[in-house]
Amino acid sequence: PGLRPFVLSRANYLGGQRYAAAWTGDNTASWEHLAISIPMVLNLGLSGQPFAGPDIGGFAGDGDGEMFARWMGFGALLPFARGHTEKGAIDKEPWAFGPRVETTCRSALARRYRLMPYLYTLFREAAETGLPVARPLFFADPRDPSLRAVDDAFLLGGDLLVAAAVTPNGSRKTTSLERSWRRFLLDPAEAKDADLPALFLRPGAIVCAGPAVEFVGERPLDPLTLLVALDAEGRAEGYLYEDAGDGFGYREGAYRLTRYAASLEGGALRVRGTVVEGGWPPAGRSVRVRVFLDGREVQGTGVEPGLIRVALP
Repeated sequence: PGLRPFVLSRANYLGGQRYAAAWTGDNTASWEHLAISIPMVLNLGLSGQPFAGPDIGGFAGDGDGEMFARWMGFGALLPFARGHTEKGAIDKEPWAFGPRVETTCRSALARRYRLMPYLYTLFREAAETGLPVARPLFFADPRDPSLRAVDDAFLLGGDLLVAAAVTPNGSRKTTSLERSWRRFLLDPAEAKDADLPALFLRPGAIVCAGPAVEFVGERPLDPLTLLVALDAEGRAEGYLYEDAGDGFGYREGAYRLTRYAASLEGGALRVRGTVVEGGWPPAGRSVRVRVFLDGREVQGTGVEPGLIRVALP
């Protein structure tokens, strides 16, 4: 009774999101179903079910390594991420398709775990406000009609864009957001992998990331990495929600919501974290700041709580 239950369903109803996650049902190992898995998750989110995702790799049929790698590349960043297959199909473990596919899958899963602090914060936002975790691109700019039909890319929250190649040849149209947001890599090795989706930061955003881990809870969130993209005024902000990860102590204030704010002052970037909600005190941990500018990156380090100063060229 003191632990949070996890229930997964492929049949749901309005209000069911309070009790269960949902997957998109028995799909097939085809490029068509790979492509439609993104709009299916986005529409479920718009319909009040934020915790959703497909069977990565396709449930029915075999598929091949190229399709599996591409699907895992973006599927690992959807709210619910699970590889699955039917009895009698070929083996669909990441290593079953050879070293290249295994490397892509390892990078994709590492991305998810690195971004888990941000994802957890988005799930808390979804629980509090109803906003979906994965959102259509038009959420970023409702005035831009060109974003309304985009279904090969999605937003994670309001600050991170995932642009996936959902066709065998990998071709796609670049959106207006991709031309104005800041592309970044969590790891330099990602640049060599065409099956991984491109990631972009919204100007004015700070996204919180953690260390590379094999599972949630393997180690504390230390160091914390702040991924920063400045707006035209040289400012950025973002939030990090933390609690025990299980149980219901957060209902009694056992959590921490930290606001991170960055601003340019005197040729340097000043970053400070402030606890704005919850009963947990500020964390005493190392913080790494990565600032993504036009075509280059600047880094700095510090310790919470305190002011972190990053010298800019």
